[in-house]
Amino acid sequence: MSAPKPVRVLVACIALGFPFSGCSEGAAQEDSTLARELACGPATVVATLPGSIGEASGIARDPRRDDLFWLHNDSGNETVLFGVDTTGTLLATARISSVTNRDIEDVAIGRCGSEWCVYLADIGDNQSSRSSIQIHRTPLPALPDPHMDASKSGGGVDQELSALASWELDYPDGPRDAEGIVIDDARGQLSIISKGRGSAGVVLYSIDVAEFEQAGDSPRTLRRIGRLAIPIGGNSAQLITAADLSPDGTLLALRSYASLHLLPWSGASSQDTTLAPNSAPLFLAFEPQGEGVAWGSDGEVLYLASEGRNGRPPQLSRIRCQAP
Repeated sequence: MSAPKPVRVLVACIALGFPFSGCSEGAAQEDSTLARELACGPATVVATLPGSIGEASGIARDPRRDDLFWLHNDSGNETVLFGVDTTGTLLATARISSVTNRDIEDVAIGRCGSEWCVYLADIGDNQSSRSSIQIHRTPLPALPDPHMDASKSGGGVDQELSALASWELDYPDGPRDAEGIVIDDARGQLSIISKGRGSAGVVLYSIDVAEFEQAGDSPRTLRRIGRLAIPIGGNSAQLITAADLSPDGTLLALRSYASLHLLPWSGASSQDTTLAPNSAPLFLAFEPQGEGVAWGSDGEVLYLASEGRNGRPPQLSRIRCQAP
């Protein structure tokens, strides 16, 4: 396999189909000063996603099947998981009947005992006004029939699920808008990465999953680990919209509307928040509004999910990168 041709980080004002405030050449140059070049091939479009995932916000790979990913829509929509393959074909749907989607912005899959569970992060807060946020844990939906003709599935197996548990969290330093969640199974930690609005920047928060088990209905307070060295400045194209851990748990992927960032991961509690990311642009995928990121099973390919916007449909893209 030949190495991907490196592409230089250019945090530029590019036509992504919607306006960005604070987007100028000067802001682009300022925002790129901390980032280091990440060796990636171009971000390329894989497929148009079904219209039912028109506000695709989060994506996570199913650990039981390399070509299956679960996506969801964000605020105001039904709480539904959509199972798609690497061609963007819809294979399954699972409605979470017991969970209201106030603003679910990301999804992660992790262990719960001997099984796998889905963690839905209702953490969106554009106005930074929510007194608390919610994490919902549900069973991983049943796998689609591998012998099913995907081209004729029309959505595959419709399932109805209920949340196994729901937890209320708050931040130690006041409300935050956030769209990224990761589950670190090796360390038993759940982490939330803020979007980066305002002077606070991109902040990493964490909590031990075991604390959820002891919390009952009592709200729990996240630990503030620190501000990550993610370049944003005044460029809202660089606000963080998703996060995912690599299959081996050593790399944290963060994405914005316009860029991909990779950071070495040592666990939230010992994470060096001063590390500058290795970054690459995503503009060649020309996403309407890039909101999701998930690692492929090989730890080299990352899949990108975008909402539809301004008459353009939602899409699935991918990018192949060398580990920094």
